[in-house]
Amino acid sequence: MSDEATPHYSSLIDQMTLGLKYLNDTFGECGQPRVAWQIDPFGHSAEVALEFADMGFDGVFFGRIDHEDIALRKKNKTMEMVWRPDDTLGN
Repeated sequence: MSDEATPHYSSLIDQMTLGLKYLNDTFGECGQPRVAWQIDPFGHSAEVALEFADMGFDGVFFGRIDHEDIALRKKNKTMEMVWRPDDTLGN
């Protein structure tokens, strides 16, 4: 995963292009992931989720979540969610 603290989205695109090319060269089309993993310890940006969606990913697993948010989700039994990135971010 690219560093979300980089000043430009091109770093994410460059890293994803290189990684997906490696997977395709090594495993063929069947090696293309459908779900992304966002491990960033500093939060999850809507922009990265939108970029993952634009790259064809069907979902995202989060590596970290706010302790109050996770406690509330456990209490309400709502650990799974559908996060629809705002497709107007680029407009």
